[in-house]
Amino acid sequence: MPVVTNQGLVGRIDAVIADAARVQLITDPASSINVYLQNADTSAVLFGSVTGDISLDMISQNETVESGDLILTSGLGGGFPADLIIGQVVTVRSLEFELFQQATVQPAVDFSRLPIVLVITNFRPVDITPLEPVSTPSP
Repeated sequence: MPVVTNQGLVGRIDAVIADAARVQLITDPASSINVYLQNADTSAVLFGSVTGDISLDMISQNETVESGDLILTSGLGGGFPADLIIGQVVTVRSLEFELFQQATVQPAVDFSRLPIVLVITNFRPVDITPLEPVSTPSP
């Protein structure tokens, strides 16, 4: 279940025991989230790191990504609803011999101050049925 503040996405609940829950932050090295860049209208994957930074990868070289572009959850994969704010692009790295661009991200959430968080318990995942191949019966 997604965990948010009024600033944006914090992470997801990855374990529950008795009357407590453990949250995997978006900065966790094991965290990966399907996102899109609102201003560039392109998809990417957000990754955490051991340093606590977050970055984007899998950005097509054909897309124009700029500092300040807003990053939102895409809703793909079903783990998060679409359009939760994650942060903004700070820097972009694009090398012509690589398949994808990468970007560093400034999170919208101040992780040093989380007095209140909200858990989203009910949302409708993005329907990817039209994207799945349809099998045709054989005669």
